Amino acid sequence: MSNSHRSSPNILITGTPGVGKSTLAMQLAEKTGLEWLEVSRVAQQLGCLQEYDEVYQCPVLDEDKLLDNMEFMMGPGGKIVDYHGCDFFPERWFDIVFVLRTNNTLLYDRLTN
Repeated sequence: MSNSHRSSPNILITGTPGVGKSTLAMQLAEKTGLEWLEVSRVAQQLGCLQEYDEVYQCPVLDEDKLLDNMEFMMGPGGKIVDYHGCDFFPERWFDIVFVLRTNNTLLYDRLTN
């Protein structure tokens, strides 16, 4: 998938839970008309969640299945991908990546609320 064949850019917004990824992605989608893909929701809709991890108290993501299903979505461009990780996504999918950060005290307050 070559970036030059896209009609619009693909953007990845990543960072620790609670830093504002979804808020930024939603606002950016509203202002640009790009499609917001919240990976947790996409994974659930596409059946890419495996067994439940009792230690981390969350379902395990089948990354290979997710990537196989997302490949066709990413080709034309115009996507804002929102996820707390970025290491398993192919670099060729994105034109720019934003890594969000925030003050640890503020983040702690957000996550405890």
